[in-house]
Amino acid sequence: MIFPALYRFAQAKGLLEELDFTEQTLRAVIDLKPDGSYIGTFPVGTKNDPIKKPVSKIPARNSAAIACLGADTANRVVPNLDPEANKFAIATQNLFLEQLKSLAADKPHSGIQAVVNFLAQLAKDTDIQQAIKDAFESEKLKPSDWITFRVEGFPGYLIEWDELKDWWKEKSKHAEEERHASKKDEFVPCMVTGKLCSPLLTHGTRIKVAPGGLAGGVALVSSDKPAFGSYGFSKALVSPMSEEAVEGYVRAINYLGDKKNKDRHYRTSDTIYLFWCDQAEVELNPAKAIEEGDSSKAESDEEWFISAAEAQPKIENLSDSAKTAVGVFNSPNSGMEKKGAELAAARFYCLALSGSSARGVIRNWIDQPLQEAVRNTRHWFEDIEIQLDRNLYDPRDKKKDVKKRPIVAAVGDRKSNWPLWQLVSTLEGKGESSPELARYRTQLFTCALRGRGHPVPIELLMTACRRISTTGDCTPARAALIKLLLTRNHYQKSKIKPTMPEINNRLQKSPAFLSGRLLRVLDGIQRKALGERNASVIDKYYSSASATPSAVLGGLVAKAQPHLSKIRKDQGGLAHWFESQLAEIVDGIVENEGLKATHSPDEQGEFALGFYYQRVLAMKQKPEVDVTDLQED
Repeated sequence: MIFPALYRFAQAKGLLEELDFTEQTLRAVIDLKPDGSYIGTFPVGTKNDPIKKPVSKIPARNSAAIACLGADTANRVVPNLDPEANKFAIATQNLFLEQLKSLAADKPHSGIQAVVNFLAQLAKDTDIQQAIKDAFESEKLKPSDWITFRVEGFPGYLIEWDELKDWWKEKSKHAEEERHASKKDEFVPCMVTGKLCSPLLTHGTRIKVAPGGLAGGVALVSSDKPAFGSYGFSKALVSPMSEEAVEGYVRAINYLGDKKNKDRHYRTSDTIYLFWCDQAEVELNPAKAIEEGDSSKAESDEEWFISAAEAQPKIENLSDSAKTAVGVFNSPNSGMEKKGAELAAARFYCLALSGSSARGVIRNWIDQPLQEAVRNTRHWFEDIEIQLDRNLYDPRDKKKDVKKRPIVAAVGDRKSNWPLWQLVSTLEGKGESSPELARYRTQLFTCALRGRGHPVPIELLMTACRRISTTGDCTPARAALIKLLLTRNHYQKSKIKPTMPEINNRLQKSPAFLSGRLLRVLDGIQRKALGERNASVIDKYYSSASATPSAVLGGLVAKAQPHLSKIRKDQGGLAHWFESQLAEIVDGIVENEGLKATHSPDEQGEFALGFYYQRVLAMKQKPEVDVTDLQED
């Protein structure tokens, strides 16, 4: 289950050591003198290096005035800062001060008293209010940004002082004891920990990393209408969890999705993929490999997983780089010892999460043995390997002339390290909506981690093939995706599971594959005979030839003969090459019962690969055949 796995991760990472506090990003600090005099307001942290500190955890305050202790949003601390502040935010300004007064009375502290003195003066000093407002405008801070205080002569921020933290812990402990005493007859088993608890009615701590959600965060568990209830339970009681369990899953998600933990997640415009292993010191990351297209260590995965019956040798260099995924551990130590049985028992988890206003949306959840995830990732890279029909240039180089950019892969090279975003982009059509592309990505991501036996949606293959007819080109990335989809479809349909070489051999002999090669040859013949025209053979006939080859290709072969005669006059060797290609392809089609009347979606995919492969062949044997200047998408 999702929540127990996240809770266990939070425990392993020590994220539950202080349940009374939750991490918050500070944007500004008000500096004071020891007597409480105002020094100034200053921004802290940056977008790339934010300052995050634990602040007192409070309930959701959508319908009440509740103050955080010692740090809060600026409009809940500074009067008249935000003209659009609602009545609850304005009421909180006084509660913020009263809470600090109670703290100063219980635990006398000159630094805390300085903050109390300042806030008491601030409530009636419009000049200081305006100075803070001016500072916010000049530093481009917002009233919703979190602020705290510093006092000269005292280390760190107010919220870091032990007196403040201890007082809040005592207060929280007393409140929890009272709540338990009043509800001890309502205890139920927590669905995450299994322990008896008084479940939280609302999960106030929010998930902050879900794309598309509100700035204040989203909730995964909620029920605000009777129709969403279950067995008479309302709100979060439909999934009863203790406070510790709630904090566990929320803190785990926020930790995994934090920018500083870039190797724990992958973010797109509308989805974040979070991934982790249940053994903290063994952090293989197959998900990152799929997303980034990095298969550098996929080949050696089998030796990592040694059965318990075998010896338990030291496995060298398991940790190398936190960037790559397969075979890469985030631990900085290399050469760690790990028992084979423990490695084999490790599990890999992946959660795909989006936001929709105040709610979180789980797009996908994967829970599988780590060994299986790594093996499936290796198979993924095997299945998307394709030979290039053109040079690929470094997209990071911003030179306008693409050909002046460094070549990262040359014609004829075999390439398998396609990042997932590039495969998904080959499915994008004009006007394609983001939800559609997000769905394609999720489907491919699931196929990658679930392995060759996982069903592949036929719509992906049909969409990839359709894009060729609209663009007139089958790019290497698109060909890699089509090859993957075809080979996996064939693998799943076969009673006796074939090897990938067997599948590829069958593919290259299929009439549909040969028909795709034939159309590319016919296009090359016309180009060489007539030069560039407004509409090529591909522009005119790709779509119909792919779907109904017998109605198109036979006539095109006959029309090619005069073009061959013209080429023969000037380039006899090239004409001979074209003729030999035609003879080879046509003979192959005839041997396999000739051109088909119609092609199924699978056969249209085979046609596309044949169409792509013929250009690879031409670029290797007769580069002058293809005069087009193609670039990768």
